[in-house]
Amino acid sequence: MWQYANRQVQVLNRAAIKAAGITRDTPAPKGGKIVKDSSGEPTGVLEDAGALTSKWLPRASPSHEEYLASLEKLLRLYNRCGITSITDRGTGVDGWKAFRELQSQGRLPVRTTLTIRVGSDGTVDGTERFIGGLPFRFGEGDDWVKIGPLKIGVDGGVLYGTAYMREPYGPQSFSLYGLDDPQYRGLLQMNAEKVTNVIRTGHRLGWQMCSHVTGDAGVDMVLDAVEAANSDSPIAERRYTLIHAYFAHADTAKRCAKLGVCIDTQPAWFYKDGDALADALGEKRMEEFIGLKTWQDAGLKIALNSDHMQGFDPDLSLNPHNPFIALYTAITRKTESGAVHGPSQAVSRPDALKMLTSDAAWLHFDEQKKGTLEVGKLGDLAVLSADYFSCPEEQIKKIRSVLTVVDGKVVHRAE
Repeated sequence: MWQYANRQVQVLNRAAIKAAGITRDTPAPKGGKIVKDSSGEPTGVLEDAGALTSKWLPRASPSHEEYLASLEKLLRLYNRCGITSITDRGTGVDGWKAFRELQSQGRLPVRTTLTIRVGSDGTVDGTERFIGGLPFRFGEGDDWVKIGPLKIGVDGGVLYGTAYMREPYGPQSFSLYGLDDPQYRGLLQMNAEKVTNVIRTGHRLGWQMCSHVTGDAGVDMVLDAVEAANSDSPIAERRYTLIHAYFAHADTAKRCAKLGVCIDTQPAWFYKDGDALADALGEKRMEEFIGLKTWQDAGLKIALNSDHMQGFDPDLSLNPHNPFIALYTAITRKTESGAVHGPSQAVSRPDALKMLTSDAAWLHFDEQKKGTLEVGKLGDLAVLSADYFSCPEEQIKKIRSVLTVVDGKVVHRAE
């Protein structure tokens, strides 16, 4: 079971379907879905239907200290990968309190920018109430814990076939996604009016904004809303950020450049899931998938990240937080099997590193403090196990940090 694009998704094998008593005639819980094949039999995929399996999935309730200890453990594992700063892309007041508590106790080993999920009904009044009720404002904090942008969720995700696309997914995608509608284009979490209401309101109240949006039609909708906000007052200086934006088009990149919109995307999805997606998406879409060169050629600022969700292993987590996998994929356009899709979208080693460091800092208005090694900037750095610029391509994803320093202090030293 996992949370995916604000949806709870479960995948059951045949034995689990039988044990749960789920048949072709089982009604889905309100708001949920039992995915079925062409003959009407359940495939084992459940969407927002946890009530059907909840009694077999008891959940532990960790104590507050256990939660903090687990968070600290994860952040120190990030240090082992050479990571000195992170952006939490989906938290709220409780997450802010947790990071501040680790900081106050001297247990926070990475610098953190917090992205705050918008809790709103999509109206102007509802968005104003949500923002007015926050105990902080955009940019508050220090070099360790800082409040970043507000975030909305617009569509779903490409791995599960809910990214909102310009063109239908098509019959070739049916087997992977459990679809049967040739006109299906994905799902929206918010309609255009709500997206526009939230973005314009957040912008008017002085916030940087960002959106979870994966499909190209979803991006079109967000850019329409950003243009509406820009008509109220200039938005380029706010560095609006599209999180994911998996399918790059030249016309979209041109719109983004005009509005000062940035891209925050995840090559690890290409590396880990490209092999499964290739047949379902087709080669044309795979060439556009994580299309870094298209964004780069338009002059956009691009940040590479992991979209790490669950797990502690740097290479096997959902998704892997090893930054060198992201760099390797951006440079080679290779999937985990070694297949290459869209080689023209590859970027150079220096440019990929810039996207992971200085451009990422720029997205959060930190370009004067971090992202490059310069006198006067924060004392954060990593010493690597190989020369990233000259080692063989296949070695890039195996690079590790042998020494990680944050604020001038050693936070990781290889044995």
